[in-house]
Amino acid sequence: MRGAVEAPTEMPGRASPFASCGEDAAVLATALDQLGIAICLYDADDRVVLWNDSYLTFFPEQRATIAPGTPYADTLRRFFAVNLAESQRERIDRHVEAAVQRHRAQTAPFTFQLRSGRWLKVASLRLPGGGRVRLWRDTSEEQPTGTRRSADRAAASLDVGYAVFDATGRFVTANKRYQELFPGIGDLVNVTATYRDHLARIERDSVLEEDRARLAPVAARPLPAALPVSLPLLLRHVEGGWLSLEERVGEDGTLIAIWSDATRQVEADARIGELERHLRDAVEAIPHALLMFDEEGRLLLRNRRLAAIDPALARALDANPSLARYAAWRAGFGDVSADDAVRGEEEVVLPDRRTIAIAPFATDAGELLLLLTDVTREKAAEAELARQKDLAHQNEKLAAMGSLLAGVAHELNNPLSVVVARALLLEEQVAEPQVGAAVRVLRQAAERCAAIVRTFLAIARAKPRERRPVALGGVLSAVGQILAYGLGADDIALEIAPVPEEAVVEAEEDALHQLFLNLLVNAQHALRGSAKPRRITVAVTVTGGSVEIVVADNGPGVPAPIRGRIFEPYFTTKQQGEGTGIGLSICHAIVTTHGGVIAVDDAPGGGARFTVRLPQAAREAAAAAPPAGAAPHLAGRVLVVDDEHDITDVLAEILAREGLKVAVAHDGMEALLRLEERPCDLVVTDLRMPGMDGTGLLARLAEIPAAARPAMIVLTGDVLSWSRARLALDPPPVVIEKPFDPAALTRAVREALARRRG
Repeated sequence: MRGAVEAPTEMPGRASPFASCGEDAAVLATALDQLGIAICLYDADDRVVLWNDSYLTFFPEQRATIAPGTPYADTLRRFFAVNLAESQRERIDRHVEAAVQRHRAQTAPFTFQLRSGRWLKVASLRLPGGGRVRLWRDTSEEQPTGTRRSADRAAASLDVGYAVFDATGRFVTANKRYQELFPGIGDLVNVTATYRDHLARIERDSVLEEDRARLAPVAARPLPAALPVSLPLLLRHVEGGWLSLEERVGEDGTLIAIWSDATRQVEADARIGELERHLRDAVEAIPHALLMFDEEGRLLLRNRRLAAIDPALARALDANPSLARYAAWRAGFGDVSADDAVRGEEEVVLPDRRTIAIAPFATDAGELLLLLTDVTREKAAEAELARQKDLAHQNEKLAAMGSLLAGVAHELNNPLSVVVARALLLEEQVAEPQVGAAVRVLRQAAERCAAIVRTFLAIARAKPRERRPVALGGVLSAVGQILAYGLGADDIALEIAPVPEEAVVEAEEDALHQLFLNLLVNAQHALRGSAKPRRITVAVTVTGGSVEIVVADNGPGVPAPIRGRIFEPYFTTKQQGEGTGIGLSICHAIVTTHGGVIAVDDAPGGGARFTVRLPQAAREAAAAAPPAGAAPHLAGRVLVVDDEHDITDVLAEILAREGLKVAVAHDGMEALLRLEERPCDLVVTDLRMPGMDGTGLLARLAEIPAAARPAMIVLTGDVLSWSRARLALDPPPVVIEKPFDPAALTRAVREALARRRG
């Protein structure tokens, strides 16, 4: 006897109904063991109190885990894990819930079958003091004997559920699979239920609402034997899948309802039908004309694609569906006889200049399969691929040149920043007019170098690709500065007419630099072999919402026959090694992606004239001018972080002139130590530094609460890297690009400090 060695468990706050009868219950359980009857007692909360050895014989899966206090639902879960069919395992929770409800409502004994084929009869009684007692008895020997019993055990292992009803419709018996398919029917597995009750419960609980009307007439029959369901009735299950019902009627009127999970069968039938449809669709959808001839040369199969590839052949085969007619069509191209019309893979060119590839195949049954494919586009694509390979090679050269250009520009940023800032400071300090004028020339030259470096970075795409209103005057001026030396060396005059202020377009500024650089360089190359004077003119006008830019030269011009191809990739009139043929194609791509047009014609008086039209954009509002008079001195402490001593020196001098107290650090770690020694109001930092760089420093500063965090300004020549590594800081740092304008830096410092003190 298990569970009776110790006093039966009691739930906290509740007296066990077995507290005073533990020994008597143990004696009863031992006596039932001698009769081969299993017993299990449950308290009012459906928890196990005690059980006997016969219980573990009937349900060996409980042996390792059952204990006083085990919930009845847990024992059910282990029982179903062993006895449920594989297809029902995923619904085990539903089976457990239904079985618990049957346990609480059961009033009459019923017989059920284990998956092994063994039959058990179970009775369940409510005890006066609360709780229940369940008794199980093996009734396998009471079932039909001999061959019939073996057949029943074999049937129990099948994935088919059945229920037997007598001639009056009363329930007789059911196998385990029947109860697995319909977990909620357990309270009807008794002699008082009818077949109509079973069908009504199945209709209510297990059949999809749309299919219930199909089951209702079956339940409405006066007797089960009336109009039995001989062909499978397929019904959709509420939890997905399909159920199949068939009925068999015996000579004595006994009816057997046979239910099975027909999901796999329905899905298999659907897949077969779908496969047939797919095969038909595939034959029609393949991008080939398909022809199949038997061994006698008769046409067995063709698809509609043939009429699209060659309507003449389709019509000919309509009139004479034979291999001989196909051979005559093939021989019509002149390079093969009708007797040799079917050979290896080949290509033919139709009168409309389309190329058709023909591929023959022999089947195992001796048929001839021909696939005709229109490969005109593929041929064009092959030619285009060859052109693209050349383009990729040229783009690699351009990318390498761009990387070199960007590297040179970045290296120039720091010394140029020092030159520009020092020149401005020196100009402010010099009192003698003659020296002041010389310093002014120095400062203007340094600013021009800085502008050229910024243009280099734009061309090398060191800035993020974004569109914004761009004034063409500044772009053309910057391009002119870049080309000034080369044009002067070739004795070419560049004349840029005054650009209207309203000449503003929504564009990527670096793309505009590249556009006008290419146009001017193209004109420069054209003028090298021309007689002097050599001249390039640029004029900008704004009319009707468009900005028109005309670049003209007095060179040899572009001959009319090739003007239609001049914007094609790799088309060039230059000698080998003098050009790539992609400059003007890039111009065309830039203009079209910005919603504009570009054209070429003759310039007045000779030469070439390129006209670019771009949509006009609204001009950005000018920043409000600062009030007249000297700005008040600032108060506060600033930490400058840069690995270049010249940069930190000039920054310290600029900020000190504004009244700020300046501390200096040369990498991120040193900056953190300075901040620990003494907090500051503002940090001005470079990004690229040895050791801890600027990004690492900002990440550490981001850990400080916003109210205690200093304001931050990022001073860098690598804006692209900053845009990729930008940290989630609120407020975000102000970014100033090197070479920097001291006045712009001062304004940014004032704004950052004012915002922090807010």
